[in-house]
Amino acid sequence: MNNQVEISSVTKYFGDKCVLNEFSLSAKKGEFIVILGPSGCGKSTLLRIICGLEKPGSGQIKIKGKDISLLDPKDRNIAMVFQNYALYPHKTVYQNLSLGLKLQKVDKFEIEKKVLNVSRKLKIDSLLSRKPGSLSGGEMQRVAVGRALIKNPVLFLFDEPFSNLDANLRISLRDELRALHNELKTTMIYVTHDQTEAMSLGDKVVIIKDGVIQQIGKPEQIFHEPENVFVAQFIGHPKMNILDTENSDSGVYIEQNKIIEKDEINIPKSDFRIGIRPADIIISDTGIPVKVESYDYQGSSWLINTYLGEQKICVELKNLSKKEESLFINIPPEKIMFFDCDSGNLIK
Repeated sequence: MNNQVEISSVTKYFGDKCVLNEFSLSAKKGEFIVILGPSGCGKSTLLRIICGLEKPGSGQIKIKGKDISLLDPKDRNIAMVFQNYALYPHKTVYQNLSLGLKLQKVDKFEIEKKVLNVSRKLKIDSLLSRKPGSLSGGEMQRVAVGRALIKNPVLFLFDEPFSNLDANLRISLRDELRALHNELKTTMIYVTHDQTEAMSLGDKVVIIKDGVIQQIGKPEQIFHEPENVFVAQFIGHPKMNILDTENSDSGVYIEQNKIIEKDEINIPKSDFRIGIRPADIIISDTGIPVKVESYDYQGSSWLINTYLGEQKICVELKNLSKKEESLFINIPPEKIMFFDCDSGNLIK
């Protein structure tokens, strides 16, 4: 078996609230998995269960084929990097990095060698004599990663490690983490609510909602083939338009405007809503009339928020010649996704 980590049917309740429901996931050796979902969906609880800070109500966790579900955190050989850094404020960077090795009674010369190696790798070797209070957020996060790295763990866990940092620093540290993973080839599980982080870091992305897995796949697969309405709107910025339609023998209509001719494409037999990415909508001189609510400049594109009747439709344009109060849009049939009205699942 090539799987480094096996999580099988893990369920966790806090009181009457189910935060993880029959959660199962496997990770191959060296794989970078990102757990993505909104706040409160169970992401951080999952990491705490994996590293032993929380006990599952039921289910099993194996690493390299060994059941670790009942082991103490110190016996799991797992390193976790927290959102709030969790550094000892009264100790220097060197002492923070070396503490775990000292507790393992590693020879002091070996400790020094490992600390210097890790600190150079993370470009924090000039900070070794300083205490966390004198460091920037980015520097503290590097120290936290270094403290995890020095343990040489079988598995790295990251709990939204960059969420407290500004946008430019997040991008920089994200690039460094990707390079570090490519170098170490250690299995990593990374939790975030930031889809850009998830799509740029993950070999495999796991999207969860209310403790239930919605979809697992490569980033491009999840973007182009979302399993349901939740995934379709959670992945992609701006989010996908999901629109109610009226369906008849002659075609598909939105607010009495025909968008698909009969036999133009395969139209599902069951009741459906349609999904269309804002960038796939075309502005032209004729088509479906929409009323413009606002123009939002995004730097590389414009977002035009429009209304067709009561339904809001977002359009993304690379270039904008002039602003109008009303526009005509066209929705290419080949770009449309169909979602079942009852289940919300993609109709394939």
